[in-house]
Amino acid sequence: MAKSKLIVTSARLPVTVTHRQDGWEATRSTGGLVTALRGVASRRAFSWIGWPGTVVAEPERPTVRRVLAKHGAAPVFLSRADVDGFYLGFSNRVLWPLFHNLTDKVSYDAGAYRAYQRVNEAFAAGILSEATDNDTIWVHDYQLALVPELLRRKGFRGKIGFFLHIPFPSAETYRQLPPREAVLRGLLGSDFIGFHTYEYVSHFRAACLRVLGLATDASSIQLPTRNVELAVLPIGIDAQEMRELVQSREAREELASLQAAHAGKRLIVGVDRLDYTKGIPQKLHAFEELLRREPRFRGKAVLIQVAAPSRTDVDEYQALKREVDEITGSINGRFGTPSYTPVVYVNQTVPRSRLAGLYQAADVALITPLRDGMNLVALEYVLARDQLGGTLILSEFAGAAHSLPGARLVNPYNMGEMASALAEALDATPAHDAFSHMVRFVDENTSTVWAQEFLDRLEAQQQPKRSASVLLDVDAPAIRSIVDAAKSPLVLLDYDGTLRSYVKDPRDAVPNPRILSVLSRLAEVATLYVISGRSRDTLESWLGHLPIGLVCEHGLAMRPRGGTWERRIRVSGTPLKRLVQPLFESFVKRTPGSRMEIKDAALAWHYRAVDPEFAAFQVSALLSLLEDLLKRRPYSVLHGNRVIEVRHRRVTKGQALLSIVKRHSGADALVVAGDDRTDEEMMGAIPARLRSKTLSIWVGSRSPHTRTWVESNIELLDALDELADRWHRKPSRGRR
Repeated sequence: MAKSKLIVTSARLPVTVTHRQDGWEATRSTGGLVTALRGVASRRAFSWIGWPGTVVAEPERPTVRRVLAKHGAAPVFLSRADVDGFYLGFSNRVLWPLFHNLTDKVSYDAGAYRAYQRVNEAFAAGILSEATDNDTIWVHDYQLALVPELLRRKGFRGKIGFFLHIPFPSAETYRQLPPREAVLRGLLGSDFIGFHTYEYVSHFRAACLRVLGLATDASSIQLPTRNVELAVLPIGIDAQEMRELVQSREAREELASLQAAHAGKRLIVGVDRLDYTKGIPQKLHAFEELLRREPRFRGKAVLIQVAAPSRTDVDEYQALKREVDEITGSINGRFGTPSYTPVVYVNQTVPRSRLAGLYQAADVALITPLRDGMNLVALEYVLARDQLGGTLILSEFAGAAHSLPGARLVNPYNMGEMASALAEALDATPAHDAFSHMVRFVDENTSTVWAQEFLDRLEAQQQPKRSASVLLDVDAPAIRSIVDAAKSPLVLLDYDGTLRSYVKDPRDAVPNPRILSVLSRLAEVATLYVISGRSRDTLESWLGHLPIGLVCEHGLAMRPRGGTWERRIRVSGTPLKRLVQPLFESFVKRTPGSRMEIKDAALAWHYRAVDPEFAAFQVSALLSLLEDLLKRRPYSVLHGNRVIEVRHRRVTKGQALLSIVKRHSGADALVVAGDDRTDEEMMGAIPARLRSKTLSIWVGSRSPHTRTWVESNIELLDALDELADRWHRKPSRGRR
């Protein structure tokens, strides 16, 4: 069977378009990702979606689209304002420094974030114009973090993978991001997310727990309706290409030129973009410290630092260039002689073939990023030196440090440590054993292998049952037909998380005037019940004055409109309290911020105000103890939204719904809304005779259990208000 189409999307296309006198011209770009996907693209239907690298006027866009189509690419056209806000603003002034743990460089602007949202929406629309639900979508990097969730919201039901090419910061650092929830939820629209190292996976899991309260295990994030798989997949390089470059005429010429120019000297190489994450000033200061402490290396050791220009129109990068220029000048002025230049500084892009010759000439590579997703220069140096051996001095904060065990790891903030590592490397003969292990890794973990493994693992994911639910639109024909035909509508609503947003202390979740107003208006034109896990006393206190029905403790007891409380199920809470209450009391004592709620026939342990990481530890322990404690007993454990509740197995919202539907048998339309596991019971119990007449609504996300969904309780209240308006306008109502 033929593979599905692969749609890759990244901020920039692998093709750059340029306007010439005779029209538009497309030039293929180079880079690790382009190389990695070249082989994949040759074996299956393939399309690459992204920005073409320039602003294209509206009349020119059809022509540019045709030019790019010849290269298997499709453009997302952006205005200059959106490019500035999305790319230069939010991506590079917020996400780039924050994810590299350089928070002093972060400059947040709400307008730039709005541009980031608009561009991510444009990318999602561009993908959907090409994709079917049978296709596989692979989204790349931090610039497009919102795209996976946007695709889900727009109804895409196929597989989505995401790879983060930069580090993911610690949870403490990540939490400083103003739109922190939105970015995480955007990424979690994916089925499979790849990172270069397990450290980044660990940080991502901690952020999901601390920011969103989501449970995790070592390799997945648990969402209410599915899991998102996480994986460590360090990217590689094209090993064959590097071997060919080493043998090229340009590389041999560069090697010979360097050997002649620096005869009798030991060469140290550094190759970086001129970026503040790369630790270039720290590297220069370490070399300066080496020459200061070890005079014997003066005249003998040369650092050749290639720093390719980057983002030259950004103030921080201009300041960095001035700093590097000054440090280089200072070192050369202090230690240089007419026949010796300690630092050879190359502030330009050097062709890869010339770099291959430079790698071969250098006894030592000094790679000292303050933070780096992977760092492919380290891999290139290892492969270029191969049988020659050498020393790779590598920052412990580079992702490659986790993949190259033969490297000499250093702390780039410790100049003395780096100077000592340099001295040891320059004194030593080239190492071969350590190099052979690293060469083998680079040879076996190429960029093509990386890409294929990512796609194999993404496409091997068991496809969860994708929800066919759509964002609620009360004017949609299918919804309108149910609403307009209803003469005796029955409305069943959960409370916490559905009508009222969650709060840290459940006792503070009192209904606001908006909730009370909507419920009152609905009660005038429909039979209305609030079905909650709350106790009878709480529901009476908060909602008892309204002309509505109430159901407490997930269905234990019911009070119809104008009636009295009726016990649906005759179960005693005394045995449960005797059994479980001491355990819950113990956990309250040793878990600051938690509290116990005692109901007639259930017990709940709330931990919304507990430190999320500690809460996860305590929850795991409590669930294990409850499993042993309740074996062969008629009780079930519900793990809800920051609450663990123990109740009798016969008490469910599903049974409560059936009782209400039986009581109000004349109902000709049903509206049901909820947001958690207990509400799934309610949705699953809807009788077959009413399913075609039911408007089921999930709050907070798309769900396979409902026909429609809304983003929050605010949108739900708006929709319920609209339903009340519709029914108020009809001349007769059959409330029962």
